[in-house]
Amino acid sequence: MGEALADPGLSADLFSAVVALTVSIAEDPWLKGSTPLEGDDDWREVLIPGGRGIAEYRINQNTHDVVLTRIVPF
Repeated sequence: MGEALADPGLSADLFSAVVALTVSIAEDPWLKGSTPLEGDDDWREVLIPGGRGIAEYRINQNTHDVVLTRIVPF
């Protein structure tokens, strides 16, 4: 995921959208519009606002952590 955000070709708009989405996920990991991956409600994916890509993340309910695991920009 770090590689996607460190890419010098990544637009400032997309970078800002991912940062804003990261904050939203931290506030509410079960965001409206997010869907579980492979039947596991703790693995989620959500569209990056503006149709800019997909973000995948994992919710650890025991430790109350949310980890952004992958960004796929369009």
